[in-house]
Amino acid sequence: MSTAPPITNAPSDDRVPGYGRARLWVGITAVGSIVSLATGALVSGLPAAVDKLVSPGLGSTLLALAAYAASHAAIQLPFDLFGGYLLPVWYGRSGHGRRTFLGRLLRGVVVYAGVVFVCLVALLAGGRLGNVWGVVVAGAVLSFLLLWRRMTVARSFARLGVESSADPLSDLVVSSDDEGFTGGVLGVVRPRLIVIPARWQSSLTPAQLAYVRLRRQLAGTSGTWRRGRALALAFTLLGTGLSAAMVGPDRLGTAGGTVELSLWFTLWSFVGLLILPTVSRRGVAELDTYVHSAGVSETLAKATARALDAHQDDEPQRPALVETIFHPIPSVQNRDEAMARHRLGAWDAARTAVYLGLAGGGLLGRAVHCNCGRPALWAFLPVD
Repeated sequence: MSTAPPITNAPSDDRVPGYGRARLWVGITAVGSIVSLATGALVSGLPAAVDKLVSPGLGSTLLALAAYAASHAAIQLPFDLFGGYLLPVWYGRSGHGRRTFLGRLLRGVVVYAGVVFVCLVALLAGGRLGNVWGVVVAGAVLSFLLLWRRMTVARSFARLGVESSADPLSDLVVSSDDEGFTGGVLGVVRPRLIVIPARWQSSLTPAQLAYVRLRRQLAGTSGTWRRGRALALAFTLLGTGLSAAMVGPDRLGTAGGTVELSLWFTLWSFVGLLILPTVSRRGVAELDTYVHSAGVSETLAKATARALDAHQDDEPQRPALVETIFHPIPSVQNRDEAMARHRLGAWDAARTAVYLGLAGGGLLGRAVHCNCGRPALWAFLPVD
């Protein structure tokens, strides 16, 4: 059992409005920059140039992939600084000094780059052994491992303390010094464990905490969690296969071919950022109808949603167009309207797909606005 440093549970009184929209602009800039660079690299023939510069030996190939992973880390770093430190300071959200933040960010960046490198090596091996299908199999194995060992991956990125687990089939209470950590529902293809942030035990009332637990239990039993997980996995594997096909069997298994695979998958991930939030919002609305049917009062549901939003972007009202494109979780204001249009959804599909982007060598996992510069959220992107 381990513990994280003491945390402050109550939102600060000196918070400045506009934090959520500022984070969104940092995320848009980060994602747009990486997508533009990936497109430029493909158009300019960078992957082919890598193959010309790298000798055929395994050592040179691995060194090239390590340099590629390090380059991504360097490109993302300025956005991490804005999203993880400067914005929280400017908007009265940060409790960390500069040195503490930089130390924790450095740990997360190094480990994340290592995970990217390992995934690239696995995709390289898949391409050498089985061409396109070998890459798809490698992506499937990586996806399974990322989900199966999600808590281990998360704790390698950031300081997360497992505070209690009275029942192995019940809640896992995890502490984090990032107030945006929400936990989630662990499992590969079936829900296995509910993760609850330790912060919520004191920032929420007992009734609100019980409501959160009920939501996550219903997510697992109602089918919307499974649909979200299946969609995220299918999206990842389809993108891996299409990206490998774009590279072509003759170049899979080379340094340049693996870099090209990563670049194509990054563009595929960008498509996911545009289309998957819609079904994720429907999953939230679907879950709202289930808890309402279970007898939860509307007053309690709204109060809990508002309390949890304060730990996130603190943006209870949001324009419909902005939400449609960028947000997989509806705002507090829009949840009633979304529930009234009840349709089947896929809970947490969008942000699970962002995490699983590692399995295809994708480069957008740290760039999205909700977790840019926040290592504690790189494996557990916020859920409703």
